[in-house]
Amino acid sequence: MELKRILAKDTRSATEKAIALYGPDVLIISNHQVDGRTELVVALDVQPETPQAPSPAAAARGDFRQTFLQAQQQVDAPARHASQAGSASAAAVAPQDPTESQARDMVRSREIVDLVRQEIASLRREFRVSQQASAWQSGLHLHPNLNRLVESLNQCQVPATLRTLLLDALKDQDEPTQAVAVWRAQLEHSLARPQQAMPTQGVHVLAGPSGSGKTLMVARLAAHACKLHGADKLAVISYRDHRAGAWSQVQMLGAQLGVDCFRANDEEALRLLMSELAPRGLVLVDTPGVQMTERLSEILAISPSAHFHAVVPADASGVTLRKVLVEAGVRWQSVMFSKLDEAQAPWAALQVFSDNALELSCASHGSRISDLMSAFTLPQLIDLALAPMLSAASAQSLPIQDTDRELSARAPLSNATAARNLA
Repeated sequence: MELKRILAKDTRSATEKAIALYGPDVLIISNHQVDGRTELVVALDVQPETPQAPSPAAAARGDFRQTFLQAQQQVDAPARHASQAGSASAAAVAPQDPTESQARDMVRSREIVDLVRQEIASLRREFRVSQQASAWQSGLHLHPNLNRLVESLNQCQVPATLRTLLLDALKDQDEPTQAVAVWRAQLEHSLARPQQAMPTQGVHVLAGPSGSGKTLMVARLAAHACKLHGADKLAVISYRDHRAGAWSQVQMLGAQLGVDCFRANDEEALRLLMSELAPRGLVLVDTPGVQMTERLSEILAISPSAHFHAVVPADASGVTLRKVLVEAGVRWQSVMFSKLDEAQAPWAALQVFSDNALELSCASHGSRISDLMSAFTLPQLIDLALAPMLSAASAQSLPIQDTDRELSARAPLSNATAARNLA
């Protein structure tokens, strides 16, 4: 990614100049006034001056998503494993080439730019849909008792399509609390599905966007499995995660639990580790957020029976959730929500679950290993999302002369408090 600076007499001229130079999809980072002129800073995707030749494995992979789908179709085919001698821990650690680090940084930069572009495009679509729905909403003629409830719904980050469906369910309602109950019933019906069990046996791979809490979730699952089977029956593998301090974090968490941790920097090291750790009852694999689909494709080729679990923040945007849970083309065994205590409005997650056949296995609501909610369900996520609306409905249901006094006497629960109560 490269940043370019453009100066013009005003914003319109600067924007036209940027489009003329770099095309209509140019990404504008900032807009400032400098000495009476407009300065635009735009981001560009650039190729390295001396691109490195891809490795034979990478060249053979080609389209990562297509490769992953093809590999999944061959899961039932006999797996061929070559026996190799040597120590797994010694083979797992390999020196890193500085040029590889630069290449990873470039890939990560491009992924960030692509994600920002998708977020902007999503906001534009959401704005257009909201404009179209506003005229329709004004013609609903809802009961005046629902005004505060509708206002609360509009203030929450509810996707426009889901908000339209919820408002349509209020046409025959005149009591706020009952209206919230109708919403809950409608959402629970849409999200009715079996609860997925937590990983306790086999090979389980955790993947997701950077910063979603995958490593800490691996530690939580390891702690849960230790209570069931003992620390000697499981192992943790960190696969090709080259972030600064990533391996140290895995080692520290493993030391706290007394669990063996291994590091694999390439496919051969992972294949050897999988062979040596086969007698363990549970193997948890931690993966990086960069080039997620490629990493999972490599793991699937080595361990066809592995199960994949997506770790995503509960309040992640719809773009991030669709990119990881839907567009990646991965057959997810389950979804694990992290950072539940930070979730302000998990409506995007409810929308994606409503549109796709995804199953939830667990969630976490803090920064400690013990903050695992093994029995967390989608109805509980619905309650968390509806908490602000329920507070508004309760206030609307009070007699007018008692509303202000009642609201001052009891503050509504924050989402963090609600998450702790659900635990």
